Amino acid sequence: MKVVICADAHLDSPFSMFHRSDVNLSIRHQEQRQAFTKAIDEVKRIGAELLLIPGDLFDGRKASVATIKFLVDAFASIPGTYVVIAPGNHDPYTEDSPYATESWPENVCIFKKELEMLELPAKSEESIRIYGGAFCSHFATKNLLRQGGSLPELDKSKLNILLMHTALEAGSKYNPITKDDLDQCGFDFCALGHVHKYSGVIKTDNTTYAYPGVPEGRGFDEPDECGILSGTISKEEINLSFVETSVRKCRIVEIDVTDCDSNERVAELIREKCPDFEYSYKVILKGTVNDDFNLSPVIITGAVSQQYFYIKVISKCRKYMDTQMLARENSLRGFFIKNCLERMEAVGDIDDDRVAFIEEAMQFGLDAFEGDVIIDEN
Repeated sequence: MKVVICADAHLDSPFSMFHRSDVNLSIRHQEQRQAFTKAIDEVKRIGAELLLIPGDLFDGRKASVATIKFLVDAFASIPGTYVVIAPGNHDPYTEDSPYATESWPENVCIFKKELEMLELPAKSEESIRIYGGAFCSHFATKNLLRQGGSLPELDKSKLNILLMHTALEAGSKYNPITKDDLDQCGFDFCALGHVHKYSGVIKTDNTTYAYPGVPEGRGFDEPDECGILSGTISKEEINLSFVETSVRKCRIVEIDVTDCDSNERVAELIREKCPDFEYSYKVILKGTVNDDFNLSPVIITGAVSQQYFYIKVISKCRKYMDTQMLARENSLRGFFIKNCLERMEAVGDIDDDRVAFIEEAMQFGLDAFEGDVIIDEN
């Protein structure tokens, strides 16, 4: 059975880094569709019999007219492929959702309640059953795989596939299926959504499962290459490969600016370290700078922003300070520094990790005295 799996597309995402009127917001919405089109192209390339979508196809319960038309046309362009969708927590199946209100092509099958079984007409020697369920609100605190507390009993003579949106974590508000549940059922393959990073194809004692991740990264928590899964599923073998579909990558780059003495030099260094101007970058400046260097992320961002599609500059730099001199101050700061230096000397070469810990604590203390404690935005 040839399949393509595309999860968590989150079409029509708000992209909070852009204002609603920003032309880049419209560009990013178009690029999300381009990434999804790559999934459709992969279906056509391999002649896939199944396109599995384990939830969060949309970012919300509503979708734009343009996105609905795009999807209808995309699914209609692969009439020989069953498109099976298990709505997730962002796009639950409700009476007013696009899943219920729109007219979808005949090859599209959408799960509408907690657990259903879809038996597809055999296109090969194997008879196929797809088990799946839909979020019917933005939360699913009940395990959607367990009906009346019991797991489904599978006919092992058939190819059994699970399609669900789940955190795969006991106690989760997002369909708390566990790995043990999957193993007990013994599905031939479980196509899962909700986790936004590719998990790899994971084999357990009695089943195989995978999270494909997102087809297009939307922010710096979804960096670098994103994509889908493509390949074959049978009772004997799972052969799936990751296929990149990213249109525009989001990159996090750390740059040491210890040797820099001006904002202009830092801007030059950013251009050197971040050469792909069409990417979205989050640049984290690190290192120690002299007290007379007024490093300004605002000025630096202004100097480079016109060259990049999007760039955000954050400073986590430390000011150089003569701690030996500060320790001689007749002040609370002086007492604090002296205490830290004495503790570091007492540890000496015995425990490098402890020395590093005290040194970091001393730097945070200095930041606090300066009223300049840095919040970690990650």
